[in-house]
Amino acid sequence: MRKIIHLDLDAFFASVEQLDFPELRGKPVIVGGRGKRGVVSTCSYEARAYGVRSAMPMARARKLCPDGIFLPVRHERYKEKSREVRRIIAEYSQTVETVGLDEAYLDVSHYPDAVPIARELKTRVWTETGLTCSIGLSYNKSLAKIASDLKKPNAFVIIRPEQALSILKDLPIGALHGIGKKSQARLKSMGIHTVRDFWQLPLEKVVQMFGKFGYDLYHRARGKDDREIVPNRKPKSHSRETTLAENVYDRESVARVARSLLEEVQRKLTGEKSPQTLTLKIKYADFTLHTKQRTVRDPSPDWSKILEEFLDAFEYSPGVRLVGVGFSNFAEPSEVTYEQLSLPLGDEFV
Repeated sequence: MRKIIHLDLDAFFASVEQLDFPELRGKPVIVGGRGKRGVVSTCSYEARAYGVRSAMPMARARKLCPDGIFLPVRHERYKEKSREVRRIIAEYSQTVETVGLDEAYLDVSHYPDAVPIARELKTRVWTETGLTCSIGLSYNKSLAKIASDLKKPNAFVIIRPEQALSILKDLPIGALHGIGKKSQARLKSMGIHTVRDFWQLPLEKVVQMFGKFGYDLYHRARGKDDREIVPNRKPKSHSRETTLAENVYDRESVARVARSLLEEVQRKLTGEKSPQTLTLKIKYADFTLHTKQRTVRDPSPDWSKILEEFLDAFEYSPGVRLVGVGFSNFAEPSEVTYEQLSLPLGDEFV
């Protein structure tokens, strides 16, 4: 039987700030963009008690928590602390999959008893870095992540095979990784509030609702997940986005931002595989999000031209608050064909 650990650093950015500045401990710390259009990157559990959450507009966070301590993001410092944790993790397994700066999966199947190993790992992260983490231990990735989420912060939870269904059945449907807010709302409108309610849906219905991912979701809800841990995973995309200081209502103003982001992302691709897909993301003043995406299989596509075509397809009168540009679908040079395939523009609504 496999033994998988999911390690999640608790309120990571905010915890690093409280570590570096002890006077902030026990206080509502909110880290994110400091401009009036900024969003919350992460916040301490003291701030969460006021209803503040990640990705929330800073303006709303200030209303919910007027006495909060609002701090800018210090990426380099967070990367430094993340590397400290990864060095510890590497001593316990060669099969490690990192997710962002604050999460990791470890395959510890080679240990006869993984429980003391997980406890030791958790203790060492605290004593050697000053950060707390929540650890889930189970027989697959999905359940290990669910376990680490169950009793945050500073938790250690084990889900054994014989416990899986009894633990899963009463969890809110949002506990299944991959079911976002919109999907939760849709399911709740159908009377599906818990995982046990979700079990009532036949596989065909789940696939109809979620596409190919429905197969995985159907089985994960029943404690089954055969995914392997993928060490040193290559990024699936490179992207940059920016929230504008004021709403913008004309194409050229948005275009200047988009062109700058495209140049920035292209600079990041030095030495990378060849991207085959370009995406332009626009978020309107009412927070609705629209994207345009095109895949081009060509050794040297004119991404600037494609970006301009994307920009022509958007409406600007509702006011634009955020612009994002990203590359994905990377291919090895030998995999890039020399025949251009231009696909029609299509909308994706998120």
